[in-house]
Amino acid sequence: MGATDAKDGPEDLIKPLPGMLVVFMVSTTDKDLGSAEDVEVRTLKSAPSYPDVIPKQKIIKQELRTVEGMETGFLVKAYLPGIVIAEATVEFDDILSRRALDLKRLLAGECRRVLDEFGCNRDFDEEYSVYCISGYSGDPEVFLSLYGDRIAALLKNEDAPLDEEEVRLTLATSLKYGKDDITIVDWDGAFIFDAAGDFRSDIDLFEIANLQLLRSRVLDNELDRRLEKILSRLRTPGRVQLLRTREVRMVLTEIIEIRTQSILESEAVDHNIKLIGDWYSARLYSLIAKKFHLDAWASDIKEKLQTLEDVYAMASENFSISYRATIEFVILAGWFILLILYLFEYFLTTK
Repeated sequence: MGATDAKDGPEDLIKPLPGMLVVFMVSTTDKDLGSAEDVEVRTLKSAPSYPDVIPKQKIIKQELRTVEGMETGFLVKAYLPGIVIAEATVEFDDILSRRALDLKRLLAGECRRVLDEFGCNRDFDEEYSVYCISGYSGDPEVFLSLYGDRIAALLKNEDAPLDEEEVRLTLATSLKYGKDDITIVDWDGAFIFDAAGDFRSDIDLFEIANLQLLRSRVLDNELDRRLEKILSRLRTPGRVQLLRTREVRMVLTEIIEIRTQSILESEAVDHNIKLIGDWYSARLYSLIAKKFHLDAWASDIKEKLQTLEDVYAMASENFSISYRATIEFVILAGWFILLILYLFEYFLTTK
């Protein structure tokens, strides 16, 4: 990658900006991915040693493909259980050119085909792009003043120029760690300026956040499906009786398991990363989580879980009352039959 000196004059900086584009897609699969090797993520930035804070990833395969005449590296990773990430990496001379958007779409298509090889669910996936700039000297905010409108347009997947206020708001969601780096976070993509080229740990955090978003979407959809199922039964006359106490108890058990799994897989990751406190990784992850509205997703899921629990708990209580009433009716009917038999026997013996 060619170097660009941020200390040059403005007239020297208005030129093609070389960089690296990383496009990845996260999806789910039912295939067994447990035989791949574990990989430990390392960073040049200072960070504390907390074991198992960041979920371990497994490398499934690596290969080179040619996309639009350019050599592109593809890396397939897994976060167990059942999460596959297809990641494409390519370097080219002008990362801010209009060609970048076309290349991004092509790489996303290739990632989708890679995921298809592992039987991933096409209905649930998350796509993200990371533009990486390195090999310069000085404060990278110079690049924002020169190329800010184009950077914001790429992050918004727009060819047309954006309004100045939109550009300002987009670039404002950023984080600086050193004097020569800055990371800009948006919904569909991010820009990382790092003179030393220390991109890997940041990209992994973006992947983990997309993984969390994907899990939230999958779980939210499952809860919607369960709510629609119970509501359709309650709205259909005569079908409420089909809900037996055993079924209700089974569903309540499943809801508890879903809540537990949600805490273990999603909230545990957020909690562990926050244990790092004010360190760079935790601050960046918090910024990404805020942009992805992960807290809002978690809140919605908790509300739907509570709604499901309440509905099935009320159903279980009503069925229990109905069951007790039925038993009482059977007992009374039995006593009535015994009384008739007793009277019948009495009249027979008195004749």
